Amino acid sequence: MKAKTSLYVVQSTVHRQTVTFTDKRIFHSTKASPFVDSSKLVKSREVKVPPRYPKFVEKRRANKMSQHFEYLLVLDFEATCQENSLGPMHPVQEIIEFPVVQLSTADWSEVRRFHKFVRPTVLPKLTAFCTSLTGIIQEMVDDKTTLPEVLADFDQWMKEDSRLKNDNFAFVLCGDWDLKVALPNEAKFKNLQVPEYFNQWINVKKAYAAHTNHYAKGMPELLRIYNLELKGRHHSGIDDVANICEIVRCLGKDGHDYRITSSNHPTHQRRFFREAGKRGGNSNNK
Repeated sequence: MKAKTSLYVVQSTVHRQTVTFTDKRIFHSTKASPFVDSSKLVKSREVKVPPRYPKFVEKRRANKMSQHFEYLLVLDFEATCQENSLGPMHPVQEIIEFPVVQLSTADWSEVRRFHKFVRPTVLPKLTAFCTSLTGIIQEMVDDKTTLPEVLADFDQWMKEDSRLKNDNFAFVLCGDWDLKVALPNEAKFKNLQVPEYFNQWINVKKAYAAHTNHYAKGMPELLRIYNLELKGRHHSGIDDVANICEIVRCLGKDGHDYRITSSNHPTHQRRFFREAGKRGGNSNNK
């Protein structure tokens, strides 16, 4: 009896990846024939392909770590805007959507949410570009409360949950713009007092860079990395928050222990940049 070999190809599509496998099988035949008995071929088999996580993350995926913060408050503002060719909004960009989702790091479930549209007062008329980008139309903000009232409502919302304490929660953003630029600039222009808890936060892009030594440029790239589909509309505040929550869950389940990455205190920023440089991570905010 002679042993003969045959090559065959199997294609498997799992996690939106198509992978071609070439496998070698040994078939036995009593006939001295150059052909393989096709009835004995296993024509196909299903092969599971794991998601494309970085190799150094693979080792951590099964590890369930305790988190430094009990709660993460995922936030993503939308603000008045115009086409880039026209330059920045003058004299100030105004927040027009204020969404926050509170996650428990014990099981990564949603605890509660705060969501309000905000009426701009400096430039009350939304541009066509702003509506096309965010999906927010004029009627959605015309009869809403202004930023001082929304900030007061949010502060009351924070106080309603007795589980939130000074050191057991942190805000999470995809970038630094919301709390580094948007809120401080508008508050300064309108002479508003901003609660102290808005002065430090976690930039999920920096958190991902610290965990993997790879810097993702934005939310769409992070969604692709974790094989997540975009939910809703990009640049809708509440939809972006939902997508960032999914990224936060994936990174947390990979074993990342969330810590503050960004602050409005310059000394903290310099310290983070030095640490990121030692790790080789890119801390630029894009």
